Amino acid sequence: MTDRVTPFAAGAMRLAVLQIAPVWLDAWATWDKLKSMARDAISDGAEVLCWGESLVPGYPNWTTVDDTDRQQPVYARYWDNAVTLDGALVADMCDFAKTHSVMLIGGVAERGSGSVYCTVLTIGPDGSILGRHRKLKPTWRERLVWADGDGLGLKVHDTKIGKIGALNCWENWLPLARAALHQQAEFVHVAVWPGSDALVKDVTRFIALEGRLWSVAACGLLRSSDMAHLTEEDVPFRQELLGLKEIWQNGGSRIISPSGKVVAGPLLDAEGIVAADLTARDVVAARQNLDSSGHYSRPDVLQLHVRSPNEAGVA
Repeated sequence: MTDRVTPFAAGAMRLAVLQIAPVWLDAWATWDKLKSMARDAISDGAEVLCWGESLVPGYPNWTTVDDTDRQQPVYARYWDNAVTLDGALVADMCDFAKTHSVMLIGGVAERGSGSVYCTVLTIGPDGSILGRHRKLKPTWRERLVWADGDGLGLKVHDTKIGKIGALNCWENWLPLARAALHQQAEFVHVAVWPGSDALVKDVTRFIALEGRLWSVAACGLLRSSDMAHLTEEDVPFRQELLGLKEIWQNGGSRIISPSGKVVAGPLLDAEGIVAADLTARDVVAARQNLDSSGHYSRPDVLQLHVRSPNEAGVA
């Protein structure tokens, strides 16, 4: 007898991207701002809420301005505002998810010892931490701030319409990182970004077409005015930072269907919510002729092994 409980029977799942500018280098104030917008999205029926890379407490843009020891007090503040998985801020995120029965997927700076990791955190609607994925390889100047991640978080998680996975920023361009999620039957892919329409517009559609899945670009926003509350004690090169440019990150959040069609967004130069109703049926229909998660990947010929931290020699 055919199983009647299927992803098709679950209908649509509403996913919302929360595009905001952080209260830069202030984790709690940024999380409070996210919660306010999250409540609006939940009122509109959202079941999954996403936000941009390292939004809590913000992307480390200061590395563009200075690469001397003057960075050290800024890094110290950043580290102090980075979250720990057993800390009060993440506990509040878990409480929020449980109270509203929503899944949260978003970027945080995560601290450990004296290091900071660029992490995408996934929290289930029951308030449990389902996964944390640390960015495998920080890009360019990010290496002055973030440590290398590991393979522990390259996992997908259940939703009512299928598996959902997430990657940070430019690691969405890594074929094997994407393949690691494909081979777990990913139906929805969330890519978290600092926020740049130029960077996300092509790869978001490419991911949708490659995986024949729902592709989500969750972006942030940042302007010089969003940094103005900081003092020279916080940022010794404050005036140089504020004077460099007005728009640092212009957003670009969007949602693209498994057929490559933009169904929501892009949202540019503004805070707001980008939302859409996602179905399993659209994924399966698109996979008749190309299924990177199944028959077209030829697992009998090609296999990918993801090393755990222990296998990689990571404590």
